[in-house]
Amino acid sequence: MAFMNWDEEVTFDVSWLDEEHRALVDLLNEIHANVQAGEKNFRLHYLLDRLISCTESHFAEEERQMLRIGYPNHENHRLQHKVLLNEIRSLQTAYREDYISLSLDALTQIKSWLTNHVANMDSDLARFAKRFSELNPATDGPADL
Repeated sequence: MAFMNWDEEVTFDVSWLDEEHRALVDLLNEIHANVQAGEKNFRLHYLLDRLISCTESHFAEEERQMLRIGYPNHENHRLQHKVLLNEIRSLQTAYREDYISLSLDALTQIKSWLTNHVANMDSDLARFAKRFSELNPATDGPADL
């Protein structure tokens, strides 16, 4: 059973949001499976590096799109991104320096943050992006924003 299930309720029909969220969920599930299997060191270091890289890339794309469409809650949304990235980086640093093992509690905290962020902040962004594309038909459609 997956640690985090992809839920159709957080599918927004905005391709760059949906595809990247799905990739983050898949990666979190892979990290969880490795923790459950007792994997240590290199594999988890690599997966945490990938999680940070994918999260940074996704957030950068979201922020670029928010600016492009004039999303009014951009700054608050960006600050929320910064909070999660700092949490993941702190977790990675602590794991690398052997301060902690990678625990289910730490993964559950990331899962909870991601679930809440997608369901609340990103759903608002998706609605705004769809309205933007409806009001600006000469731009890309919502699926290609």
